Amino acid sequence: MEPFVLSDQSVGFLKEAKKWAYFLAILGFIGAGFLLLVGIMVSVLFSVIDVFAELPDKPDFPFGLIGIVYIALAVVYFFPAYYLYKFSKEISNALLVRDEAHLTSAFRFLKKHFKFIGIMIISLIAFYFVIIIIFVVVGLTTAMSSGTNLFV
Repeated sequence: MEPFVLSDQSVGFLKEAKKWAYFLAILGFIGAGFLLLVGIMVSVLFSVIDVFAELPDKPDFPFGLIGIVYIALAVVYFFPAYYLYKFSKEISNALLVRDEAHLTSAFRFLKKHFKFIGIMIISLIAFYFVIIIIFVVVGLTTAMSSGTNLFV
């Protein structure tokens, strides 16, 4: 099998991709950090409000869970940023020392990034589909139980 050689133009494209991947990874880390910070603040705030506010009409919903959702989103948001970061570092090393092992590792992290994003998008589409079905079923059930004729 003949060795794989990158042209100067391909190397230039990879150098530019490396810079953008690094930039987007840093933005991803900052975004995950903000989500984590908001999650912690919301959890603490609602815990304090829960302890000190004994309102008679207070809903039974545990609002502290909202903070936990933000923290979970921060964890999920971290991984694609991490994979992009590792891609940019491995590409940098591969181009610096012209090492195929680093190049292979870089593309492995890029594959992980795209796979993670793809699974996340498929999951969100499935979630939206389930929510739409729930709204339709609840809407139809409510309309039928109130005696409204939907087909007139």
